[in-house]
Amino acid sequence: MAGDPTKANLWTDADVYVSWNLNAALPASADEPFGPDWHLVGLLDGDEGFPETRDEDTDDKFAWGGILVRTSRQHFKLTKSFTALEDNDTTRQLVWPGSTETKIKVPRPEKVKVAFETREGEKVRRLATSLYAECSLDGDHGENETDLESATIAAVIFPTSEGDLFDRQATPTLESISVTPATTSVADGEIVALAATATYSDATTADVTAQATWTSSDATKATVSAGFVTGIAAGAATVTAAYQGQTDTCAVTVTA
Repeated sequence: MAGDPTKANLWTDADVYVSWNLNAALPASADEPFGPDWHLVGLLDGDEGFPETRDEDTDDKFAWGGILVRTSRQHFKLTKSFTALEDNDTTRQLVWPGSTETKIKVPRPEKVKVAFETREGEKVRRLATSLYAECSLDGDHGENETDLESATIAAVIFPTSEGDLFDRQATPTLESISVTPATTSVADGEIVALAATATYSDATTADVTAQATWTSSDATKATVSAGFVTGIAAGAATVTAAYQGQTDTCAVTVTA
């Protein structure tokens, strides 16, 4: 099977944060929590997720003979939605902007920064509006005795003058591992140490020698455990380190 299953995502948890302070700072990284300027929307409908729609006016230009030569594009609009299951101060301000605890007013959408966060285990991805969004109720909203009260909120994303829609943050993903040294020799009955280093998508590295799974292609020549290779008999073997779907090898020569 072609492809890399570690890059397939099944998001098991998510949150939406909003801020009416358009200068609210985004956390420094996906590992950092949101600051006090950001408000948690609360429980979300996971089945509905974060649907996204794109609207754009296109006009195809044809030459004589019906040959398509150009397509003009304008009026791009991005809308990203979420369904809130809590009736709290944050959701009420999104659904009924300008209203108070005692008065419901005709809604006039307010400018607000929105951050969408999805999680799977230790993997986190965030999309936060680069400029701002305008949120409004999408569809019906009401109460009954059989379904949870919910409100589907559509956020129209306004781009910056440079066309930026979102600032993206994500926990770094593993790109590769390397075993050092790539070749080594060991005498019969002696031990040499290997190291496995992981390289991530943000160019950082980490020593994963202890976490990697080590195997030898010929245990009658050399064995390996936690990166330590033991010579057994004269000959050659290939030692492999595997970590989170990535592998690398070391060619081992055992001398008498």
